[in-house]
Amino acid sequence: MAGGGTAGLSATLSRHPDQMAIKGVASMRSIILWLVGVPIPIIILLWFFMR
Repeated sequence: MAGGGTAGLSATLSRHPDQMAIKGVASMRSIILWLVGVPIPIIILLWFFMR
């Protein structure tokens, strides 16, 4: 079942090139969220222990 789903997804992506652009924007957004969201708890923990 999973193989058929991936084959259908790849066929859909090849038919719609704008889907790839949307996927690229989503990956960029997730990278930015990682860069912003990951250091904040580390900074809070460092501040808490250095206090």
